[in-house]
Amino acid sequence: MTHRSSRVLTAIGIVALALTATTACTTGADSPEPSASVSEPTTSASPNPSRQPDSGQRATTGAAESFSAWLAASRVPEVDTACAGLAPQLVQRMIAELNANAGVSVSTCEEMIAASAQLYKAAGQDASVDIAVQHETAADATLFVTYGASGDCGTVVMHRAGTAWIITEQSEECAR
Repeated sequence: MTHRSSRVLTAIGIVALALTATTACTTGADSPEPSASVSEPTTSASPNPSRQPDSGQRATTGAAESFSAWLAASRVPEVDTACAGLAPQLVQRMIAELNANAGVSVSTCEEMIAASAQLYKAAGQDASVDIAVQHETAADATLFVTYGASGDCGTVVMHRAGTAWIITEQSEECAR
């Protein structure tokens, strides 16, 4: 039983790192600090209609709010919603990392999100995060995210095509 518990905790840690890869970047002495530390999400609505995506359609949420909603969906899990918020290249990277490091075998985004949510629940980790907006335009954003439960951190790089923000494969976890 102790060996099994140890294996589950190890798997949870690895999954946390794999999912953090969706929200992180390598940091170091030459890494830029966030341009603004934001405790609450900011919106990206612009008073200039020409900067809005999709020929003037107005976005209803900013990148930080969209990321928070994605994180909540990934923990429930609402697999369709969570998967819709990830770029295909990022999904493939996360599946490969999860399969290689967590002792589970998944082949789809939906399986990955469901397995990760189960591991987070087993570890009792909530989805609390501190989000600092480093950069945000109508179409692109970079967020620095720190997870409250684990202290893991990283940058989330997002792109908006239309009205939906997508977490891209450029997102990476902080260096250890």
